[in-house]
Amino acid sequence: MLAVQFDMADPAFPASLVELPDPDLPTAAWARIEVVTGGICGSDLHLFAHNTGPSPTLMTMGAFPFVLGHEIAGRVIEAGPDCPHPVGERVVLDPCIPCVARAIDPPCANCTRGWTSSCLNLDSRVVSSGRTLGFTQGLGGGWGEQVLAHSSMLHPLPDAVPDVGASLYEPLSIVCHGILRAGPVDGDPVLIVGAGVIGLAAVAAMKGLYPRCEVTVIARHRHQAEAAVACGADHVVRSDADNAHFEDLARLVGARVVGYKRDVMLMGGFPYVIEAVGAPQTVTEALRAVAYRGTVLLLGAAGVSEVDLTPVWYKEAALVGSIDHTVDAGSAPGLAGGPNRHSVDRALDVLAAGLLPSDVVVTHEFPLARYREAVETAIDRENSHAIKVVFRP
Repeated sequence: MLAVQFDMADPAFPASLVELPDPDLPTAAWARIEVVTGGICGSDLHLFAHNTGPSPTLMTMGAFPFVLGHEIAGRVIEAGPDCPHPVGERVVLDPCIPCVARAIDPPCANCTRGWTSSCLNLDSRVVSSGRTLGFTQGLGGGWGEQVLAHSSMLHPLPDAVPDVGASLYEPLSIVCHGILRAGPVDGDPVLIVGAGVIGLAAVAAMKGLYPRCEVTVIARHRHQAEAAVACGADHVVRSDADNAHFEDLARLVGARVVGYKRDVMLMGGFPYVIEAVGAPQTVTEALRAVAYRGTVLLLGAAGVSEVDLTPVWYKEAALVGSIDHTVDAGSAPGLAGGPNRHSVDRALDVLAAGLLPSDVVVTHEFPLARYREAVETAIDRENSHAIKVVFRP
């Protein structure tokens, strides 16, 4: 099979298109998936353009090289005898490989609690070297023609979701899990910092989980602002390098701006803020915009960086982290808010309802052979106007 592998083989570009042997199913409960759509995630782009701080403590979580791509939609083309998903079924994948998928018994303490996104054996190298698909060897990936997955990782794809937009389930699931970790009060105003894919997915997730919450989005680029409106944002504010947009934010929630020159924050603010970028300046922006005793949900993959933590103690704000996908016991009043549901299934409900329209969000499609152009297009979003770039192997 053909796949894009992160291998540093070419000094000019750190990934290569390679031909790999078709991997064998690890156990009878696994399936082989023909990849129909593989998304390029912002966390993938961190490997090519260092726009957030590094995370050195995670350096031992996988092996090198690895096949890229963890936003994966496709069709089952082979199923082991213990896999209930039939050949031909359209599916999407939870890319995490926790204890059950690795046949680790007894499972770790976190998997026993149902916290599969926090599995303590993601770095065990049992079955494969990586913590999730997209960072593994021997299982394929979303930037390839095939991928292997355990039956517990597979979720049927509704007919209402077209192939081209199917990989959008993954960022949506990320957001749904985060919101169910620590959600807003129904009806409170919500601020989303960033209007890339995670930011737009956050708009859609809020409409699918807490539809009474008025959603404001901070967008850097004009095309992102237009997309946020198309995805249902109630207000969109364009960010300003000098933070003059804090005056606009203040007017929306009856707050006032304090501080000096660019170093400003809201007295008052938004009770619930979603940080959807992970860059030092946007994490700082989210903390400075949150209300007293409010919550900032950190969905951007922030690493070692310099941020202003003053609002955490001065405003007694809660900073909540979240990663990946799992079953969340909590509930919300919206159409995807039922209790004890997997975040991927919640995301598929949101997609099927048309709350994250693929014709707005998926801006570019590429074959695998044009992988370099695809990555460059996703990075250069100011000029390419890219939002979600996908491979169609």
